[in-house]
Amino acid sequence: MRKKQKILIVDDEAPFRAAMRRLLEKSYTLVEAETGNRAMQLALAEEPDLILLDIALPDANGLELLPRLKELRPSPTVVMITAYEQIKDVVMAIKGGAFDYLVKPVDIDEFELTVQNALEHAGLKNEVDRLRQEVQRLQKVDRLIGKNPNFLDAQVLAIKSAQSRDAGVLIQGESGVGKELFARLIHAESPRAAYPFVALNCAAFSAEIIESELFGYEKGAFTGARSEGKQGLLEVADEGTLFLDEVIDLHPEIQAKLLRVLEEKEFFPLGGTRKRLVDIRILSATNQDLWKATESGKFRKDLYFRLATIRIDLPSLRQRPEDIIPLARYFLEQFNDKYHKSFRDLSAEAEQILLSHSWPGNVRELRNTIERLVLLENDDTVLARHLHFLEEQSNKKRQPSSDNLLVALPDEGISLEELEQRIITQAYEKCGRNKSKTARFLSIPRHILIYRLKKHGIKD
Repeated sequence: MRKKQKILIVDDEAPFRAAMRRLLEKSYTLVEAETGNRAMQLALAEEPDLILLDIALPDANGLELLPRLKELRPSPTVVMITAYEQIKDVVMAIKGGAFDYLVKPVDIDEFELTVQNALEHAGLKNEVDRLRQEVQRLQKVDRLIGKNPNFLDAQVLAIKSAQSRDAGVLIQGESGVGKELFARLIHAESPRAAYPFVALNCAAFSAEIIESELFGYEKGAFTGARSEGKQGLLEVADEGTLFLDEVIDLHPEIQAKLLRVLEEKEFFPLGGTRKRLVDIRILSATNQDLWKATESGKFRKDLYFRLATIRIDLPSLRQRPEDIIPLARYFLEQFNDKYHKSFRDLSAEAEQILLSHSWPGNVRELRNTIERLVLLENDDTVLARHLHFLEEQSNKKRQPSSDNLLVALPDEGISLEELEQRIITQAYEKCGRNKSKTARFLSIPRHILIYRLKKHGIKD
């Protein structure tokens, strides 16, 4: 049998409460209070789905009581009741979070419809809250695995930093250590959890694309712009969290614009003359030391201090060897389900191979390794032979290179940009001008190679 929804009637007039009781008692569980103080006690103890709240109470004003009631968890749906339809009170009630309002003497049909709609809203909101809590629970269990003290300290700091609505958090660590997962954890635990989490990799695109992605643009802002314009990620993330991965690669002009967003909470889209207001929290990450970048002049110090109110340093996987096997077992179970395989254990020899590997790609590399063997092999135990490719990689790294890679540096010096251009050009030619092969040869993602080719003007 379905449990009856609960309604709290808050009104100092006994005849009115009695009339409401006659209308509602057959379908709902009712609780009554004649004062504001008693209403708060019952709201805490009974957790009603709906509160019918009179504005004029002997010991309180219902409009002042409303925000206190809405702060409760679970948050009740509230319908205000007033003897006079004063527009000012109605506006304040709706702004304060009231679902609707009723004017005495109450029309019975209107009253029943309002109660029905309010309870439907309460049911939907409670279901959304339940699902959100379940998603957050699964996220925490699903992703942050490890008992290394430094890793646990980083988690504690992330949870603490999540209590703030606006404080900037900078997450530093090597590629593949899980910086975005920590950013998502902070968002999921923060007051902004109900709003969007939007991520942007600042190293993956040119400065022009990053600018249009962040700020958006108006119709006809530049050649090739969409005819209808485009909303930027700052607006998409409004009220939520914007995560900037590899923030160290932001162009200086974009750094200045981003600083203004943080200070003024406003910006102009490209080609726009009307400023947009935005309320976001920015989390950022980098695989380099951002403070050193400020000292060399590559990154603005004033922006650094805004972004790094709290700094979290994530250890590499080789610095947390005690977590390698638990992570491998977790990924094994995950990919068993995905590929309908039946790996249940790791042999001692396989464990030794995993523990002796240096894991330059960190947790991401371990995850990819386990996915590869589960996809390609069929067994119930991971054996040493399943991981032969890891041993081959380690042997290659230990052997001296057959191509004696010595770069002839001119006495007058050479810019790092020019050196990078030469290396990428040589690798591109060596791989037959095949982008995928070149990306693998240079051990970088394909989209970053494409960005570098364009940056250095290397023709297809």
